[in-house]
Amino acid sequence: MGKSFVGNSSLDLLSERYPELVFLLNFSSSCEALPEEEFIPEFKAVEVLYIYGIGGSSAYPSLKKWVLEEKTRRVVFLEDSLSAIERFLSSTYSEQILQDSQMFLSYLEEPYAKKLEEIVSNYPLEHVFIQATKSYRRKPQFEQLCLQLLRITTVVHAGTTEILKAHHMLANLMRNISKWPHSFLANRFQGQFVNVPAIICGAGPSLLDAIEPLKNLQDRALILAGGSAITALSNQGITPHLNIAADPNFEEFERLKTASAYETPLIYATRVHPDIWNTCNGQMGYLVSDTGGICEKHFENLLGINHQAVGPDLGMEALSVTTLSLAFAAEMGCNPIVFIGVDLSYTGMQKYAEKVVSHSAIDPKMLQENTQASEKLLRRKNVKGELVYTTVKWIMESECIASFAKKHKSCRFINATSGLGFKDIENSSLEEVSMDWKPIDLHAAIHQKMQLYQLDLRFSEAIASEKEKLCSSILRLQEMTLRMLKITHQAFAQEVSIPTAKMTLLEFDFQEELALNALFPFLDSTLDRLLDPCEKRKRSDKEMLKHFLEKYTSWKEVLEHVIEQNLMG
Repeated sequence: MGKSFVGNSSLDLLSERYPELVFLLNFSSSCEALPEEEFIPEFKAVEVLYIYGIGGSSAYPSLKKWVLEEKTRRVVFLEDSLSAIERFLSSTYSEQILQDSQMFLSYLEEPYAKKLEEIVSNYPLEHVFIQATKSYRRKPQFEQLCLQLLRITTVVHAGTTEILKAHHMLANLMRNISKWPHSFLANRFQGQFVNVPAIICGAGPSLLDAIEPLKNLQDRALILAGGSAITALSNQGITPHLNIAADPNFEEFERLKTASAYETPLIYATRVHPDIWNTCNGQMGYLVSDTGGICEKHFENLLGINHQAVGPDLGMEALSVTTLSLAFAAEMGCNPIVFIGVDLSYTGMQKYAEKVVSHSAIDPKMLQENTQASEKLLRRKNVKGELVYTTVKWIMESECIASFAKKHKSCRFINATSGLGFKDIENSSLEEVSMDWKPIDLHAAIHQKMQLYQLDLRFSEAIASEKEKLCSSILRLQEMTLRMLKITHQAFAQEVSIPTAKMTLLEFDFQEELALNALFPFLDSTLDRLLDPCEKRKRSDKEMLKHFLEKYTSWKEVLEHVIEQNLMG
């Protein structure tokens, strides 16, 4: 028989917002009344404040004042004890919290990951802070919960940002897709360098230690450099065999324009910032990598480029050009694969090797104040057993690489970097590991294969034709958006029940448009979720009308940007 909560108004509120919790409370163990725990929140420049322990509800007056300062702020109470939630229902501020649209309660069950993903998906904001009540801070799972929440926030925020900013990414994608007909298909390199050693170069401070031995290995190992490492190596007199670029931000151009490896073949992902073409004169290799989203896949299908993408088996936490370089080296059949300059920590309190940026020294105090989930500063032991500063994103990358190596047991992976290192990957020096490598004319082999695997110049006509179709479709989407906004305003004035028949038909036509499915397939559902996070109640007509207005206003802004910037041109 279930428990009786007769006469508890907080329970009614809980039932309205979190009906599944009321059901679970029927099976919780009985709890004794305890004094409310005093909790003093730390307020930082964050968008979401997570509090582990519903006992933190005692700070409601302070929390309320904080959230009222910005309507986008959220307080999320994380609780893994049903008994504690039951006690909360009789606490001083339970009613106010359960009625507050900026405060949320989430019950966690082991394993936490699935629930945390659900929570973060509703609040995919980058600047977060996690605090625990005094008693919960002592729980052994608290530290792991923090790291897990920060990692999930990093991935979900990156994914959501790409969906919401897809119209900005189009500026890169459309210009770079036009480069395909003049490129070779890098995926055709699959299995072409079996048992050829590969050196994956990062731009970490320890890269300088490997410069001299690296100069003696340019005819004995395939040297791959991505992003900042291209600049670091070329300015030290080393020309990589293959450069790899994938960063969509303008900083990629800023880094590459100071490099001197102009003639080195450049392997690129479609998302890369297109200004980089002004920094290089070598041959271009397009790499199918699934990093350009559905738009990239749409044009690949159109042109019959059906090669399996490089990189997805790295997992969702692989967010760097280093991990893409690793996947590409493995795809080519390289063995062993050696890492240099992949510090994944602030070695010697520096972020980059010399000659990458003018000032790369870091201030730990400033880093500790950074509330970006991916940049959260942590202390870990490096391969020498020394405590170093690292970040959430670097721990993610280290574990991604370690996991990838575990899946590819036929290949030997070696860390020749003095930084954070990788679990179960051996550590060695570049000199020791390369002693028996044989000379090979790698430049000639690469040149020959680039000529063999050129894409078709006739793709240009098909790409131009498809861009015209997408442009027409975008204009139709814009017209439908304006009609939807007009109908919504009229419904507001006439106080009619919605959705009306016109709205339903218009939404159906909207969803069928070519441009929506080829360029923005996830934007509509993402806007629906973010405009009404974690609310399962039935909404009134007025609330639904407000939802429609906000959603289609967002669509209007997206489509206006695409048209005004002539991104399909």
